[in-house]
Amino acid sequence: MIAVGERSGQLEQMLEAVSDSYESSVEIRITALTSILEPLTIVIMGGAVGFIAFSILMPLIQMNDFNSAGP
Repeated sequence: MIAVGERSGQLEQMLEAVSDSYESSVEIRITALTSILEPLTIVIMGGAVGFIAFSILMPLIQMNDFNSAGP
């Protein structure tokens, strides 16, 4: 592209076209990554909350089982 721009005398316009092309390509990739990252973040946060809830409730359940297994 640079060689064509130099030969035709329109290097600046050619570089702007290349820049626009790369910019649109990066925007598309960022949009795709963001659309994948949002559900993944929700799943990870849900797993963390579930783990914390399980960590709090499990000892209570075990303590209840221990008390009911008495003499």
